Amino acid sequence: MHDQRYTDSTLDSHLAGLGKVVVWLGRRRITQLAQLTRKDLQVAHDHFLPSQKKAASGIGALKRFLSERQLVSEGNRLLPNPVEVEVERFGAYLRETRGAAEMTIACRGGQLRAFLRFLRFDRKPMVLQQLELPQIEAFLRTSAQTNGRSSMQQVVATVRAYLRERHAQGVLSRPFHLQIDTPRVYRGERLPRALPWARIQELIQSIDCSEPMGRRDFTLLYLAAAYGLRSGELVRLTLEHIDWCNRALHVRQAKTRQMLQLPLTDETANVLIEYLRKARPESGRRELFLRSRAPLTPLAPASVNAALERRIRRSGLNLPRFSPHVLRHSFATWLMRQGVGIKVIGDTLGHRGIASTSTYLRLNVDDLRQVALPVPAAPAGEPAKPLCSRKSLPPIRSAHPLHKFPAHFQSRLAASLRRFVELKQGLGRIYRTEVAVLRHWDVFLHRHYRRAAKIRPEMFARWTKTLGWLTSTGSRNCQRVVRNFLLFHARDHSDTFIPDPLTFPKPAPVLSPRLVSEVEMSRVLAVAGQLPTSGENPLHAETVRIGFILLFCCGLRRGELLRLRLGDIQEEQSVLHIRLSKFHKSRLVPLSVSVSFELREYLQKRRQRKLPMAPEAFLMWSRPRSPEAYSATRLGVLWRQVSVSADLLTARGHPPRLHDLRHSCAVSVLQRWYAQGADVQAKLPHLAAYLGHINAASTHHYLKLTPELGQAASLRFHQRFASLLTEGGIA
Repeated sequence: MHDQRYTDSTLDSHLAGLGKVVVWLGRRRITQLAQLTRKDLQVAHDHFLPSQKKAASGIGALKRFLSERQLVSEGNRLLPNPVEVEVERFGAYLRETRGAAEMTIACRGGQLRAFLRFLRFDRKPMVLQQLELPQIEAFLRTSAQTNGRSSMQQVVATVRAYLRERHAQGVLSRPFHLQIDTPRVYRGERLPRALPWARIQELIQSIDCSEPMGRRDFTLLYLAAAYGLRSGELVRLTLEHIDWCNRALHVRQAKTRQMLQLPLTDETANVLIEYLRKARPESGRRELFLRSRAPLTPLAPASVNAALERRIRRSGLNLPRFSPHVLRHSFATWLMRQGVGIKVIGDTLGHRGIASTSTYLRLNVDDLRQVALPVPAAPAGEPAKPLCSRKSLPPIRSAHPLHKFPAHFQSRLAASLRRFVELKQGLGRIYRTEVAVLRHWDVFLHRHYRRAAKIRPEMFARWTKTLGWLTSTGSRNCQRVVRNFLLFHARDHSDTFIPDPLTFPKPAPVLSPRLVSEVEMSRVLAVAGQLPTSGENPLHAETVRIGFILLFCCGLRRGELLRLRLGDIQEEQSVLHIRLSKFHKSRLVPLSVSVSFELREYLQKRRQRKLPMAPEAFLMWSRPRSPEAYSATRLGVLWRQVSVSADLLTARGHPPRLHDLRHSCAVSVLQRWYAQGADVQAKLPHLAAYLGHINAASTHHYLKLTPELGQAASLRFHQRFASLLTEGGIA
């Protein structure tokens, strides 16, 4: 029974798992092979799968082995499970009516199976006719405990599609599919993971091709790295997909269902020939890659990941564990660093739009470093401005203490409020500000309408008058939060008043940024160096100064700076790793030479002072529970103090916002590109990736037309097109 193509680790794993299966079968009085049926093996597989996957894998291999040799009978046919019947029926609907792919149907089937089991559909199929919205919400909250936001989005989509189909067929009387919230998932949240191309080559070259499985794994990973193929595309390759005459490789893409034609290089052809001659088992099947052990069936996509893990473990290289998709990312990043255009890379990878390929710009550290600004240098001979006192700062509007309201809801709507917040947070929303607004609304109801069980128009109107301390935009946002809750509450209380959003205040006009020039920023940094030493932070001035440098030279948001930890600073590569910023996005921010030097100097001073240097320590560090902690408010006060001292004021005599440094960074980068004669339009995607935007359209908000930019653009136009206007006969 032992096949030489079995790996020792796999064989040991199967045998160890089967020992437990034999004991389990013995308890069911199955002690001889003649008593064993396929039904018994399937029951055993379902029993061990949730908790002991190795045992379940061994049962699967045993079942294939015994079935091929016809050593087990079918056994009594199990009665159809209502859940499986319903899943199969819904799968047929997706296939025949919606035209869904088989992979989508399988994924939707698993999610629907979990939903039906949660409802105990197998015990009571009539549960759908008695379905209530709280049951659906309870399932979503339970699923959120083991699924991320992206996975939860797919779960919600499955439940919605199923409930929509059941409502259309008349099984459900209420359109529950219109009353289910979904997680908010943004494009480009995750930073693509890639390894240096040299490390990928070392891994592939380390594979021992002297035995068939090694040759097969080498060919698999070679194609994945050299062409950026997905795991599913690799295992679906057939012998007919290799066009030897035209030197082409045809790849059937699972995501787009299109046939991609790639060039078959001499090196790739030699790799395939060696594999077909020396490693591929003799079989009548046409799939290119087959299992190395009986039965000789095609590989599954998970087999590519297993092969990669096996080769990383045996390579002896100091490599982290990663998925086969990292090979695709590494291939795209390597092409980009070789100067290959985005359109060509997208065509090679089979992307339908350039936006899908642009995500790899976020990994192109060399090109992104050209965006970074140097530290502004002070003009020679200019003395630094003295630091003014905080008492001389112009007054600002104080924020309303929303956080001082009770942590729990008290009104008669408390149960509905708790359910609403739990659902939103279960779907991946942070909902911190929204909870504060809802607590404000709850306290208002508890104080003024303690006995009211129904929301009336005058109640909402009276509450809005308590928001006078907010701007029109802030008041509008608070009213929008409460309206969303009332829409949720109205699902079970149809007489609830729903305010009309057209009656909400209009948003306040967007404030134009006060752009800070490099000369002005140099004065700010000189003043920041005069901040007094604090007992809570002996490097108070140096900490504030390096923070302002990163805000201006790297265009960081204030929250990104305050959340930056020392473990996010890659000193060797001079790169900052910004994690889970706005819209849950992460990105790499390379530093210029001068900024990298300033950062290293600051970190060296922290080491000398024996301040915290652990990876989890914040860059903007101060001792905990002290008034000197660098909160957003604290940093804003310091910025206003330094700005007033450096005579950096708006036309109304107020210091600019801290966020204006991000605008100033974008405009300064644009001015520098015009001065260098660069193709600004071609470089805008790099600026967008550097600032953490999904595309250049979002970056346009930061690009304000200054006199310097207008003059540079006019000069560029004159240099390129003035001769055409004068020589073309236009008087």
